[in-house]
Amino acid sequence: MLKMAQKQYIKHLYEVEEKSLLEISKTTGFNYRTVQKYAYQEDWSNDNLPNIEPQNYPTLGDFIPTINEWLETDRKIPRKQRHTAKRIYDRLRVEKGFSGSYSSVKKYVRKKTYVMKTDLEGYLPLAQPCGHGQVDFGEFMYYDGLQKEQIGYALTISFPQSNKGYTQAFPSQNQECLLAGMKRIFEHVGGVPPRLRFDNMSTAVAQILKGSERVLTDGFIRFMLHYRFQAVFCNPASGNEKGHVENKVGYSRRNAFVPVPTITSFEEFNEFLWDWCEEDANRTHYKHKISIQELWHKDRDSLLKLPEYSFPIFRYEVAAVNKYGFAVIDTNKYGLSPALSGQTVQAKIFFDHIEFFHDRQPVGSFSRSYGKNKEIYDWTQYLSTLCRKPGATLDTRFFRQMPQLWQRHLKQCRAKERKNALQLLHEIVCDGNASLCDDALVLAGENGRTDIDSIRQCYYMIAKKEYRPEPLKLLHNTPRLNYNPNLSDYDNLAGGVIHG
Repeated sequence: MLKMAQKQYIKHLYEVEEKSLLEISKTTGFNYRTVQKYAYQEDWSNDNLPNIEPQNYPTLGDFIPTINEWLETDRKIPRKQRHTAKRIYDRLRVEKGFSGSYSSVKKYVRKKTYVMKTDLEGYLPLAQPCGHGQVDFGEFMYYDGLQKEQIGYALTISFPQSNKGYTQAFPSQNQECLLAGMKRIFEHVGGVPPRLRFDNMSTAVAQILKGSERVLTDGFIRFMLHYRFQAVFCNPASGNEKGHVENKVGYSRRNAFVPVPTITSFEEFNEFLWDWCEEDANRTHYKHKISIQELWHKDRDSLLKLPEYSFPIFRYEVAAVNKYGFAVIDTNKYGLSPALSGQTVQAKIFFDHIEFFHDRQPVGSFSRSYGKNKEIYDWTQYLSTLCRKPGATLDTRFFRQMPQLWQRHLKQCRAKERKNALQLLHEIVCDGNASLCDDALVLAGENGRTDIDSIRQCYYMIAKKEYRPEPLKLLHNTPRLNYNPNLSDYDNLAGGVIHG
């Protein structure tokens, strides 16, 4: 199996150096089919230059700007859908009335492509190419729903050419948050920056080698290949190399995060940040004296096309379930069913939640905790066990997570009644109607009933729709029957009056 760095090298040779599959196979020593697989894969995600001025191509003349436009646009899309010299020649003839030869078109396209590739591979450090961006996290303080101070991290992608920036907030700066934030920004702006500059964050860089060489993490490489951007990393202790985004991080913290925000939902707060970023772009650029939004159009037009397939951002981790039903992820304990004690489960870890699976079946889903040594419970996971041990209900650590009305009801129940109540609660949850737990109790109470049979009946009335069949619709040509039976024999048996 190829390593991610080897897959990246194949993609680089194909997309950037534009080598053929056979050339790549010879260069790398990999099988042709293997090279083809990773070269085509999309779902992951100067003075010495030749003179190409129009006067050197008299037969092309006014057609050169059109060719340039097509080739520049091709930079944004995957290589498989780019123009070949033959395709350009055919389009010029059909759409523009070109009457020159194919050889002149082929010669120009080859040299122009070389110039574009060389320009992409090297540019002055002070240059600010359109569409290129810088990425960084910034720390900020916020209040949670209990008004306690918490630390969050704002991911910012800035575009030095226009001074536009986009910021999204997360509870951490781990790889899931980094990639989820970048994906959100890509999708919001409708494209991908062709080149992004990072510092040597551990979520992207596994090892720093000599010079500009880096060993990248597998997750980051997959993301980079999927979205087809080039990642450039600063020299160690050289934050000035991405000074624009560092200034943008400070600017957004002083404005979008003052006064200190209260965040109960990062999803909702990030919607506010979209609006703030767009409104901020209406101010005048410090140098060009026109709005940032006007300059942003050039950046946006230079973005790569979004990939056809979405990139799900998560990582897998295997965890053992202890005798209390807990699985540990990042020091935090997540309560699964005690029936899984001693088993191994697979955790699918997203930036905001974790899904657990056993034998490919879901066994629990929790909001992801970013605390340390916390215990996260889901009271519904323990109902089947409590049905067997109802006496322990009030002493469990998750009892206070149950609906408050049911807490009160269970406290008032005796042993047998409590078991029956827990069995009903388990039934409601298994039906997928946990949200109706309190409604059933409320309806029973309104009718002056507290026994479990009445509560169950109230639950059925709320959750189970009464079935009333529709009247049978007869066809218009159905024959009518004139059926008039003689009932006198039945009247004689019953001792009644005989009807003639």
